[in-house]
Amino acid sequence: MSFTILITAMVYFSFIIPEYFLITAADAFRAVFISRSVVLAAMLVLYFKVRRVTRYESLIYWFTGLEILIAMSFIYISNQIPNPNILIQAFGVMIIILAVFLINNRWLFSIFTALFVSIGYFVFVSVSFTAINRSDFLAAIIHIVIVIVLSSISSYSVNYYKRIQYLHTIELIKMAETDALTGIDNKAKFNQEYARLANSIADTDRNLAVIMFDIDDFKAINDRFGHLIGDQVLQELTGIVRRNLNQSDLFARWGGEEFVIILPDSQREAAMVVAWRLQKIIAEHRFETAGQVTCSFGVAAFKNGDNLDTVLHRVDERLYLAKKLGKNRVE
Repeated sequence: MSFTILITAMVYFSFIIPEYFLITAADAFRAVFISRSVVLAAMLVLYFKVRRVTRYESLIYWFTGLEILIAMSFIYISNQIPNPNILIQAFGVMIIILAVFLINNRWLFSIFTALFVSIGYFVFVSVSFTAINRSDFLAAIIHIVIVIVLSSISSYSVNYYKRIQYLHTIELIKMAETDALTGIDNKAKFNQEYARLANSIADTDRNLAVIMFDIDDFKAINDRFGHLIGDQVLQELTGIVRRNLNQSDLFARWGGEEFVIILPDSQREAAMVVAWRLQKIIAEHRFETAGQVTCSFGVAAFKNGDNLDTVLHRVDERLYLAKKLGKNRVE
């Protein structure tokens, strides 16, 4: 996108070369040079803005405003050229229209700008040209309309396939980061998010706590009721836990019947309170077929010098201790 803007800026400003030979009046050429320089500066500002901004939606009105500025500059410059040729200028309008559709703006905004350029130009011609050849005028209109129609169809097709590709990409990312059974984050997503949070905490001296828990005697549930019921327990349990966490908390399936929760900006004591609450809610819930299901919890907090392995090692040890001391508890 930024490369397209840069190329468009260079091409737009290069028209100053033939205008140097066409415009003999020094004042008129100076005005044309200033006009093209202003548009070039606006394009360069947008070029650097595009390189910094990550949200494309915030740039839509910038694109449209720049395109309209180019159109107004073109009409103004056309008025400075002595004895202008309507067909040659119509060719310039077509180039501008093609540039409008090359810049990745919204489809309807591009059509609006193309129509604005065309209508503005023909209104200018009708007012400013003293003698207009009717056949040349009609030929210019027909050619510009054809360019707008073909560019619109082509742009719509390209944008349609881009949207389909984008949706497929989002779906693939979701599949790669989401546990298929429960719909929560998987282990890969957990590792990615933990690394990001751990780096942020190391730089800002913030807190972070990790809770790991698993379902007590889950094998017995599968053996007694079957794996389909076991899957229902996993789905129902993750729904309960997710409803009782903050939106900023990261909840992931670690594997099998084991789960892990990251609590950003939380110390160990706060994480213990969350774990006790979840342990109580789960124990008191009656599952549809399996009845009562309990979980054991381990809790650990991030310390200076920690990495993913050291924190997970501590929280895993505490989960093992909770199992050893009788299950359905928090350590």
